[in-house]
Amino acid sequence: MDDRAQIIDEPLPGDEAGAELDNPNDGNEVLAGVETAQVEAARESAGLEASKNHDDDGNRFYLILSAIVCVVGVIIIVVMLVAVKDDDDDGVDSPASPTPAPTAPIVMVEDAQDRLDMLLEGSASNPATASFAATKIPADASVLEGINLDDETIDPVTRAAAWSVHVDPYKAEREVVQRFALAAVYYGTGGYDWLSKDGWFGESSFCDGWEGLRCCGDYHVEVDPHQCLDKEKYHLIEVDLAENNLKGVIPLAFALLEYVEILWLEGNDLTGPLDPVIFSNMPHLDSLYVHRNRLSGSINATLRDNGHLDTLFAHNNDFTGDWPSNFCFQCAANGDCDH
Repeated sequence: MDDRAQIIDEPLPGDEAGAELDNPNDGNEVLAGVETAQVEAARESAGLEASKNHDDDGNRFYLILSAIVCVVGVIIIVVMLVAVKDDDDDGVDSPASPTPAPTAPIVMVEDAQDRLDMLLEGSASNPATASFAATKIPADASVLEGINLDDETIDPVTRAAAWSVHVDPYKAEREVVQRFALAAVYYGTGGYDWLSKDGWFGESSFCDGWEGLRCCGDYHVEVDPHQCLDKEKYHLIEVDLAENNLKGVIPLAFALLEYVEILWLEGNDLTGPLDPVIFSNMPHLDSLYVHRNRLSGSINATLRDNGHLDTLFAHNNDFTGDWPSNFCFQCAANGDCDH
């Protein structure tokens, strides 16, 4: 008998009587049952494995789906943010945008007598112009009515006052005195024969188109950091009348341009002295160009009394005498300011 028959012929464990099987075929049935149980167990194991694999596939599917949903959500958020930004760029107020500081309104002085009083006060308070304020500008605005501005027999200061009080179309309080001063310079140096004068006496601020004039608003602080410190953008800081056919003496009215830092007068036909009273009373003047004119006399040391003038071009004139020592920074070293 083979081994399997021997195993089958032996009493089954747990059989208390140890009796032999009544039917030899019962062993085959038992073996078949065991094999069936093993097959069922294998099937069950395979089913569990398949179920596990199915669960893994399901989890992987949900993970991928979740990732796709997240990506789509991010894309939607980005698109919405871009759309909001475009709306802001199209003029929709953004709460994060800073509010610009309000611009102070321009005060206009409509009354002629009020304008005359302003230029009288401004002229009288400056040592360079106090004399003509008392002698060439009447106290009554009506006296200036009807004056012919083209009549060169009338003093340039008087004509400038008449224009400022009765003709000037731009009556901004902050420019009354300086517009009067510019008119006095114009009439006093043969303005009708100037080569460049576009925009002068126009209907807008002298910062807006008067040829040769530059205000603080024209300067870029990052380029010219020294310019316009403690000044407003409408302050006139540069006057360029170079090579413009100016004739006669340098008008005292320049002294009323209180914020001017740079004055270009070279290449003209200016005569007479380089009057220190004018430039020493221009508190911000630091650069003066008067070369290539016909100026005469000496250069006075008080020219620098404003405390700022540090650049002077005066060659090609008819000056006489020595340079003042306060213009020659190397005088202490070589004792000679003439070279």
